[in-house]
Amino acid sequence: MTAADQSLGLRERKKRATRKALADTALRMAAERGIDDVTVEAVTDAVGVSVRTFFNYFPCLEDAITRPIQDDAERVRRAVLNAPPALTALQALREAIAQKLAQIEEDHERWELQMAVLRTSPALLSRFLAAQGADERALVAAVAERLGQDPETDLRPRLVAHAAIAAVRASVEVWVASGRTRTFQSIFHEAFTVLAAGLND
Repeated sequence: MTAADQSLGLRERKKRATRKALADTALRMAAERGIDDVTVEAVTDAVGVSVRTFFNYFPCLEDAITRPIQDDAERVRRAVLNAPPALTALQALREAIAQKLAQIEEDHERWELQMAVLRTSPALLSRFLAAQGADERALVAAVAERLGQDPETDLRPRLVAHAAIAAVRASVEVWVASGRTRTFQSIFHEAFTVLAAGLND
């Protein structure tokens, strides 16, 4: 259990556990059978909850696979805004994203399953990319708010957010390609160090 989970009440922890169980089961079934052969009923039967409970957490089966984490963008936003003033916008975003991705090494099997499902399901992939696009807009808005700039018309918030997203993507790709012989966090922080130093070489 994370420190954030420990600060939650029992009811909220149970809700998060149920949400995670539904998302994990949906993903596992999609990886085993293909998304077209998975139903909400099958997922809820496996978890031991009602179909109505499923729809309390997810609007559809596809969202359980592509968007398993709730309120992720808002947590990143708060972390960016609450980061120490001495940090640059890029450093604040690095620390916020690092918190968000802290579970990737612990839960690498889930991440790899998700990537496998997305590769074989074009409809899910476009939904996943749309969700990431929404997250990118949230990051731009958070950086703009920290800098006191306009997220629509000022260039810097977009450059910082999109550069950070590229660093994350590159880190994940290298981590997987290397067979996870290095920790994800070490690659992630190296990527941001290179980014902050400039890409002139």
